[in-house]
Amino acid sequence: MTIDVEIWRLIGVFFMSGLKLFAAPFVSIHMGFSYSQTLVFTAVGGVAGVWFFYHLSHIIIAAYHRYFTHRLLPYLRSVSFFKERFSLDFKKKVFSKNSRRIANIRAKYGLLGIVILTPVFLSIPIGTFLAITYYSKHQHLLAYLAASVVCWTFVLTTIGQLIEIASK
Repeated sequence: MTIDVEIWRLIGVFFMSGLKLFAAPFVSIHMGFSYSQTLVFTAVGGVAGVWFFYHLSHIIIAAYHRYFTHRLLPYLRSVSFFKERFSLDFKKKVFSKNSRRIANIRAKYGLLGIVILTPVFLSIPIGTFLAITYYSKHQHLLAYLAASVVCWTFVLTTIGQLIEIASK
């Protein structure tokens, strides 16, 4: 195989690890990468994804608070067009099935639950955003999320390698 194809496969595994870690080790092993290569590529991609979405979530939340709650919402409440047509009072919160599930995870398991479930079940962007939303004041949040990604990488890569060996 040429070097170009190998680099594109590596980049694909890297980005997949940053978005949805659960599938990345299995795809990497299926592409023909070795156990150690899969560990390194998926761990580095997952940690890079956590780092990227950690900082992006801070920016999104700050922009939301700065522009929507302090500038846009008061303006929309003052314009008669919006007053007549839309209810801009956010007093009653409606729980959907998904938001109720997230609230239950937060209530039952707290920060540890979100950190453990993020790489596999919630996906890295969503889990990192939830962790920032609920636990942004926690000093070592980024380190906990990165450690969770590395631990899950070992587990998933080992399972994928065992499946690959058993299928031969």
